[in-house]
Amino acid sequence: MNWILALNLSNNGLDGPIPKSLSNLTRLESLDLSHNSLTGHIPRELMKLNFFGSFSVAYNNLSGATLGTEGQFGTFESSSYEGNPNLCGPPLPTSGTSASPPAATHDGNLERGSHVDLILVGSFVVSFVIGFWGSIAVLYFKRSWNRIFFLAVDKYTNLLLVNVTLLIKRARNIV
Repeated sequence: MNWILALNLSNNGLDGPIPKSLSNLTRLESLDLSHNSLTGHIPRELMKLNFFGSFSVAYNNLSGATLGTEGQFGTFESSSYEGNPNLCGPPLPTSGTSASPPAATHDGNLERGSHVDLILVGSFVVSFVIGFWGSIAVLYFKRSWNRIFFLAVDKYTNLLLVNVTLLIKRARNIV
Protein backbone atom coordinates (compact mmCIF):
# COMPACT_ATOMS: atom_id res chain seq x y z
CA MET A 1 0.00 0.00 0.00
CA ASN A 2 2.73 2.44 -1.00
CA TRP A 3 0.12 4.96 -2.15
CA ILE A 4 -0.85 5.89 1.43
CA LEU A 5 0.35 9.41 2.25
CA ALA A 6 -1.34 9.98 5.63
CA LEU A 7 -2.35 7.47 8.27
CA ASN A 8 -4.32 8.65 11.31
CA LEU A 9 -5.07 5.85 13.77
CA SER A 10 -5.43 8.08 16.82
CA ASN A 11 -8.10 7.38 19.46
CA ASN A 12 -8.75 3.82 18.22
CA GLY A 13 -7.97 1.79 21.36
CA LEU A 14 -5.03 0.08 19.62
CA ASP A 15 -2.79 -1.97 21.87
CA GLY A 16 0.41 -3.95 21.54
CA PRO A 17 3.61 -2.83 19.83
CA ILE A 18 3.88 -0.45 16.90
CA PRO A 19 4.16 -2.68 13.81
CA LYS A 20 7.55 -2.60 12.12
CA SER A 21 5.73 -3.13 8.82
CA LEU A 22 4.68 0.55 8.86
CA SER A 23 8.14 1.20 7.41
CA ASN A 24 6.90 -0.43 4.17
CA LEU A 25 4.65 2.61 3.58
CA THR A 26 7.50 4.42 1.86
CA ARG A 27 5.50 7.48 0.74
CA LEU A 28 3.98 8.13 4.18
CA GLU A 29 4.05 11.83 5.06
CA SER A 30 1.95 11.82 8.21
CA LEU A 31 1.54 9.17 10.93
CA ASP A 32 -0.64 9.71 14.00
CA LEU A 33 -0.83 6.87 16.52
CA SER A 34 -1.65 9.09 19.51
CA HIS A 35 -4.17 8.38 22.27
CA ASN A 36 -4.08 4.57 22.08
CA SER A 37 -2.63 1.91 24.37
CA LEU A 38 0.47 1.05 22.34
CA THR A 39 3.33 -0.55 24.26
CA GLY A 40 6.99 -1.37 23.65
CA HIS A 41 9.43 0.85 21.82
CA ILE A 42 9.27 2.91 18.63
CA PRO A 43 10.63 0.63 15.87
CA ARG A 44 13.93 1.78 14.35
CA GLU A 45 12.58 0.63 10.97
CA LEU A 46 10.54 3.85 10.85
CA MET A 47 13.83 5.66 10.17
CA LYS A 48 13.48 4.39 6.55
CA LEU A 49 10.57 6.79 6.01
CA ASN A 50 11.97 9.93 4.40
CA PHE A 51 8.86 12.01 3.70
CA PHE A 52 7.58 12.50 7.25
CA GLY A 53 6.19 15.95 7.94
CA SER A 54 4.02 14.93 10.88
CA PHE A 55 4.47 12.18 13.48
CA SER A 56 2.76 11.56 16.81
CA VAL A 57 2.77 8.71 19.29
CA ALA A 58 1.60 10.90 22.18
CA TYR A 59 -0.40 9.43 25.06
CA ASN A 60 0.40 5.73 24.75
CA ASN A 61 2.40 3.42 27.01
CA LEU A 62 5.63 3.44 25.02
CA SER A 63 9.01 2.95 26.64
CA GLY A 64 12.67 3.12 25.72
CA ALA A 65 14.32 5.69 23.51
CA THR A 66 12.81 7.94 20.89
CA LEU A 67 14.39 7.78 17.45
CA GLY A 68 16.38 10.84 18.39
CA THR A 69 17.21 13.61 15.99
CA GLU A 70 18.22 11.45 13.03
CA GLY A 71 16.58 11.98 9.63
CA GLN A 72 13.03 13.28 9.63
CA PHE A 73 12.71 12.60 13.37
CA GLY A 74 14.93 15.59 14.08
CA THR A 75 12.09 17.87 12.97
CA PHE A 76 9.54 16.67 15.54
CA GLU A 77 8.97 18.41 18.84
CA SER A 78 8.51 16.81 22.25
CA SER A 79 4.72 17.08 21.85
CA SER A 80 4.94 14.18 19.39
CA TYR A 81 5.99 11.93 22.28
CA GLU A 82 4.29 13.44 25.35
CA GLY A 83 2.16 11.27 27.62
CA ASN A 84 4.63 8.35 27.51
CA PRO A 85 6.37 8.58 30.91
CA ASN A 86 8.81 5.76 30.15
CA LEU A 87 9.97 7.23 26.86
CA CYS A 88 13.19 9.22 26.78
CA GLY A 89 15.75 10.70 24.43
CA PRO A 90 15.78 13.78 22.23
CA PRO A 91 13.67 15.88 21.89
CA LEU A 92 12.22 14.90 25.29
CA PRO A 93 13.61 16.22 28.56
CA THR A 94 15.98 13.83 30.33
CA SER A 95 13.22 12.14 32.33
CA GLY A 96 12.42 8.53 31.50
CA THR A 97 13.60 5.20 32.73
CA SER A 98 15.56 3.78 29.83
CA ALA A 99 17.85 5.17 27.16
CA SER A 100 17.51 2.16 24.87
CA PRO A 101 14.59 0.11 23.65
CA PRO A 102 13.82 -2.95 25.73
CA ALA A 103 15.09 -6.27 24.43
CA ALA A 104 12.49 -8.24 22.54
CA THR A 105 11.23 -11.36 24.25
CA HIS A 106 9.83 -14.37 22.47
CA ASP A 107 8.18 -17.14 24.40
CA GLY A 108 6.52 -18.88 21.46
CA ASN A 109 3.12 -17.27 22.09
CA LEU A 110 1.32 -15.05 19.64
CA GLU A 111 1.53 -11.32 20.29
CA ARG A 112 -1.72 -9.52 21.00
CA GLY A 113 -1.76 -7.81 17.58
CA SER A 114 -1.33 -11.09 15.72
CA HIS A 115 -4.70 -12.35 17.00
CA VAL A 116 -6.34 -9.54 15.05
CA ASP A 117 -4.27 -10.48 12.00
CA LEU A 118 -5.30 -14.12 12.36
CA ILE A 119 -8.99 -13.16 12.55
CA LEU A 120 -8.61 -10.89 9.51
CA VAL A 121 -6.90 -13.59 7.42
CA GLY A 122 -9.39 -16.22 8.58
CA SER A 123 -12.37 -14.08 7.63
CA PHE A 124 -10.80 -13.36 4.23
CA VAL A 125 -10.26 -17.08 3.56
CA VAL A 126 -13.81 -17.98 4.61
CA SER A 127 -15.25 -15.19 2.43
CA PHE A 128 -13.17 -16.30 -0.55
CA VAL A 129 -14.20 -19.96 -0.19
CA ILE A 130 -17.88 -19.07 0.14
CA GLY A 131 -17.73 -16.69 -2.82
CA PHE A 132 -15.82 -19.10 -5.04
CA TRP A 133 -17.93 -22.16 -4.36
CA GLY A 134 -21.13 -20.08 -4.43
CA SER A 135 -20.23 -18.91 -7.95
CA ILE A 136 -19.48 -22.47 -9.04
CA ALA A 137 -22.80 -23.67 -7.60
CA VAL A 138 -24.74 -20.94 -9.43
CA LEU A 139 -23.04 -21.83 -12.72
CA TYR A 140 -23.78 -25.51 -12.17
CA PHE A 141 -27.46 -25.17 -11.25
CA LYS A 142 -28.42 -22.19 -13.43
CA ARG A 143 -27.87 -23.60 -16.95
CA SER A 144 -28.69 -20.38 -18.81
CA TRP A 145 -26.02 -18.48 -16.85
CA ASN A 146 -23.65 -21.40 -17.40
CA ARG A 147 -23.95 -21.11 -21.18
CA ILE A 148 -23.59 -17.31 -21.16
CA PHE A 149 -20.51 -17.50 -18.93
CA PHE A 150 -18.71 -20.11 -21.01
CA LEU A 151 -19.58 -18.39 -24.30
CA ALA A 152 -18.02 -15.20 -22.90
CA VAL A 153 -14.95 -17.13 -21.75
CA ASP A 154 -14.59 -18.69 -25.23
CA LYS A 155 -15.00 -15.32 -26.95
CA TYR A 156 -12.42 -13.52 -24.82
CA THR A 157 -10.01 -16.46 -24.84
CA ASN A 158 -10.05 -16.50 -28.64
CA LEU A 159 -9.59 -12.73 -28.73
CA LEU A 160 -6.68 -12.97 -26.30
CA LEU A 161 -5.00 -15.76 -28.28
CA VAL A 162 -5.28 -13.80 -31.53
CA ASN A 163 -3.79 -10.69 -29.92
CA VAL A 164 -0.93 -12.63 -28.32
CA THR A 165 -0.16 -14.36 -31.63
CA LEU A 166 -0.09 -11.00 -33.45
CA LEU A 167 2.13 -9.51 -30.76
CA ILE A 168 4.60 -12.40 -31.02
CA LYS A 169 4.65 -12.10 -34.80
CA ARG A 170 5.36 -8.34 -34.57
CA ALA A 171 8.11 -8.95 -32.03
CA ARG A 172 9.81 -11.47 -34.35
CA ASN A 173 9.66 -9.01 -37.25
CA ILE A 174 11.33 -6.30 -35.14
CA VAL A 175 14.18 -8.55 -34.08
